[in-house]
Amino acid sequence: REVLLNEGDIYNQSNWEYSVIKLNQLGYFDPIDKDKDADFRTNEEEAQVDINLKVTERGRQQISFNGGLSGIGGSFFGLEYSTNNLLGRGEVLSINLSAGNRQRYLQFSFTEPYIRNRPITAGFSLFAFSQKFFGEGTFLSQNTAAQRGLGSAIDFLTVDEENLFTRDSYGGSIFLSAPLSEFYKKRRFTQFSRIGASYNFSTSTVKDPEVNTQGNQDQFIPVIYSQPNIITSRITGTFSYDTRNASVDPTMGREISFGLALAGLGGDVRTYQPTVSYTQFFPVRRKNSERPEVFGFRIIAGTVGSFATSAKVRNSNSLAFVDGVPIFERYFLGDEFTIRGYNTRSISPIAPLDTFVTSRNVVIASNALGTPMPIAGLESLSGIGVFTGVSGNNSVRLPRSFTSVGGDTQVLANLEYRIPLIGNTFGLAAFADIGSTFNIRTNTDQFFNSNFLDDQPFLSTVGFISCPRAVSTGGVAQVSLTTLAACNGNTHLALVPTFAGAALVARDSRLVTTDELSNAINPDVTIDPFTGLPFGFQPVFLRGQAQTNTAVRLSESLFSKFGDYRASLGMEVRVQVPVINVPFRLIFAYNPNARPDQVIDGFPFFFNEDKKVIRFSVGRTF
Repeated sequence: REVLLNEGDIYNQSNWEYSVIKLNQLGYFDPIDKDKDADFRTNEEEAQVDINLKVTERGRQQISFNGGLSGIGGSFFGLEYSTNNLLGRGEVLSINLSAGNRQRYLQFSFTEPYIRNRPITAGFSLFAFSQKFFGEGTFLSQNTAAQRGLGSAIDFLTVDEENLFTRDSYGGSIFLSAPLSEFYKKRRFTQFSRIGASYNFSTSTVKDPEVNTQGNQDQFIPVIYSQPNIITSRITGTFSYDTRNASVDPTMGREISFGLALAGLGGDVRTYQPTVSYTQFFPVRRKNSERPEVFGFRIIAGTVGSFATSAKVRNSNSLAFVDGVPIFERYFLGDEFTIRGYNTRSISPIAPLDTFVTSRNVVIASNALGTPMPIAGLESLSGIGVFTGVSGNNSVRLPRSFTSVGGDTQVLANLEYRIPLIGNTFGLAAFADIGSTFNIRTNTDQFFNSNFLDDQPFLSTVGFISCPRAVSTGGVAQVSLTTLAACNGNTHLALVPTFAGAALVARDSRLVTTDELSNAINPDVTIDPFTGLPFGFQPVFLRGQAQTNTAVRLSESLFSKFGDYRASLGMEVRVQVPVINVPFRLIFAYNPNARPDQVIDGFPFFFNEDKKVIRFSVGRTF
């Protein structure tokens, strides 16, 4: 069915050559040579030519492995099994399975290549995906195991799953495609071009860690933002022109493809995503041999944006969406399949996070920890600890932090020079990768709020604030309602250290100023040994419930321009194992513009980008 010559047709040499290319693209046979593997017998009297094409069928069963170690997936191992000729007529059944200590993925798909004996391909796929990850609130918890996991490479991979958030996604798709020659005249362009459409439906939700249901405040991990169940309904149109002479490791030919995905046919997500890619291969040396040296390259460009925002996304109170686009659909580069010398998803715009505090039910208490014990007579003074979030008449900001938000646009180029050394088993590949993920439209700030929690231990795990009067801690103080009131606003109030944290000072139903306390301490005054203050003075604490209000300053994103590209150069050693359909790769990479660890806007950035990198991986970049 893939041969473009039929019995009784006038012989056409071009159609014969096209047919061999299309047979090689199937991947069902060992590479076919249009001259060596074909016997032509000509009958001059009858003006006929008979062609015998000799092919060697590959095994129907194909097994591919992949795996690795990454900051997103942890350690994982993947297996893909497919039978490429299930019922003898080109049907493809495949199962893709990967499992690790952080993520699990299962996909089942079936493809029928011919419908009613016409080259119209149709099929479907079903998938389930589960991923465990550290929530943004891990830094704010007193859960030492979870915090060690963030700070230690070993604990990062072995941390108990009950301390991790879980993202679950389920869905399926149906797809249909046909050669352009089904609709236009049969020419080279139309015969190697294909148009297609697919529909995808999926749901995705994020679950809180199990420790949050156990009632142990010391293990509780604050939920900074939550993601409701999000439904995505997407239709995608595609076009491709493909003249590559093989489905795996081609030696010549090109592929040009375009795609446009639109989400919004129902569901909660409203996005558009055009993509374009160009791939080409040239034989360079030993062109006429079975294993020539080949130069190949791939260029990919894409952008994603939101044309509307549904109520569920708008009210999701979540950084799971950036500018209306699910964050996992935005562009991140870095891994063995994009830019080889960089860590997984490490190349991305980084947005500043300005965090403010809202407080309620504030009282002046005698204790810094546990259930607040209000002090009678000081109720009217508790208003100094009532903060009003991002705006208002008593707004306080915590130190700025940063987070990766992905780009709305990417450009990626991969170049390789492939050198076979021992048959189809062992070879080398020199490579150069360069790419940038940046923003061309994401510039509107967005906001999300945490849940209201008891000020202690919640605020004490947020971090520290600059406070010149906090001499005992080197000019910084741990965040609390007390220190926020004294350090960011009422700088005249006395602030003293205690075993339970910084405290204000009260006397005679009023709060004491720094000058009054200094004047009260002199050699003639007796000091209370329990409080370290003169008798009559009392340490007090502002207590209540607090909420963090985070402003994501997308308008001030770092590394968000086209010129913020990353590059990687190097060499791969590739070993193709029999039966397994992908190579094992030992990658030696040099990153000429790797970013050194540095301090930006007072915040330390640990990019972990080394100039020289050695990695092991399984699979092909392209």
